[in-house]
Amino acid sequence: MKLIKQKNSILIPTIFLILLAVSCNEGEKGMAVEDYFPSDTVLVENDYPPLVDSAVLSAMQVLNICSLSDTNTVLEPCDYTKFRVFPLGPEIPFEKGFVLEMKEGLYKAPIKQVLVIEKSFNKYKIINRYFGFLIEYRTTSLGYNDMLIGYKDIEMGLIAIRHEWRDDKYEPTHVEEINGYFIKPELQDSINDLFLSNFNAGY
Repeated sequence: MKLIKQKNSILIPTIFLILLAVSCNEGEKGMAVEDYFPSDTVLVENDYPPLVDSAVLSAMQVLNICSLSDTNTVLEPCDYTKFRVFPLGPEIPFEKGFVLEMKEGLYKAPIKQVLVIEKSFNKYKIINRYFGFLIEYRTTSLGYNDMLIGYKDIEMGLIAIRHEWRDDKYEPTHVEEINGYFIKPELQDSINDLFLSNFNAGY
C-alpha cells in the first residue's frame, strides 16, 4: 500500500524535501500557561494481552470482526493473539467505545489495521478504519486520546501521522515523524501537504 502516488520525475526533489524536513524537533515554544494540558503519552508495546472485556467481545461479534463460536468457519476467532484493544480516552469505558488493532494477515490484509469503534444510539459502529499500526496515544483535554499511527510508504519508509478527534471521528492532522525523525517546524506545512493531501490509507 502506498500513502502517496508520485511520478518518477518528481521523486528526487521529493526525497530532497524529506531529507530537509527531518530533524530533532525541540517541541513547541511560547505556549501560554493557561492553555497547558498535562498530557500523558502511552507507547504501544508488542504484547497482546487477553481480551476479557465482555463489551469489547460483544461489539466485535456484532460487527462481524470475529467470532466466539467454534463452529463459525467464516469469521476469525476472537483470539487475543490477533486483536488488541486500546481506550478511546481515559474516562471513556470500553462499553462506549474503543480502538481495535487487527494483526496483519487477517482477512487477507497484508498489513495491520486500526479501527475506531463507538456506540451510538445503542448500536456499535466502525467510525474510522486505518491501514496502519498504533505507535502511541496521548490524553487530551477533549477526553479523546490523540493517536500516532504508523504507515509504510513504498518510497519513503515509515510515516508517523498524528490523528485527532474532530467532532465525531478521527482525522489525520499532521505528519510527526519520518523513519523516526521529527519534522522541522518550518517545513511542517510542506510535508503535511505532501502526505495528507494524498492520504489514502483509510478514513
